[in-house]
Amino acid sequence: MSLMRVKLLPMFLILVFMTSSLSGCMGLLQARESLESFRGAPTTKDYLDKVTMVHTFTTLEIQPYQNSTSFGIDSSVERIEIYFKVGISGSDQISCLENFTRYVRAEVLTPSGSILWSEDVCEDVSPTVYDFEPSPYFEYGNWDLEVEARGWGETTIGTFQDDFIIIINIYRECIQYPQEPACDE
Repeated sequence: MSLMRVKLLPMFLILVFMTSSLSGCMGLLQARESLESFRGAPTTKDYLDKVTMVHTFTTLEIQPYQNSTSFGIDSSVERIEIYFKVGISGSDQISCLENFTRYVRAEVLTPSGSILWSEDVCEDVSPTVYDFEPSPYFEYGNWDLEVEARGWGETTIGTFQDDFIIIINIYRECIQYPQEPACDE
């Protein structure tokens, strides 16, 4: 019997040491779980990012305009919507002429250089909305909106000005945890 006690004693000491050292961790785990239950359930929240490019030409000389901006796309993006409007005064009376034409050329490029959307117009465009859904997802990374335009305008004799508006709405979804900053902050 004493030989059996000698073999069991080290195992018993190891067992006592393990249970005493783990009780702190187990206690922390139970405390964390109880705090999480008071926190409340997370909710799914939709929010909107906007990228806007607006320009109005204000001189009687035809002026060039060129600009670009980037915006990030990740797994939270559910839909992209592009609002496009162009006003070119007198475009209903003057046709598009090469090297004289007032125009707006705009495109949205993915990180790999593919074109998601593009327009090349030299006349009025009524407000138009283009909708894009992921299939099965949007390419992740920085996308670019690039615009090149040429136009003119004046406000003294009578108000006529060339202008354009491009608004990209990026619809995102995130999981909002109580007591944490909002998704769109």
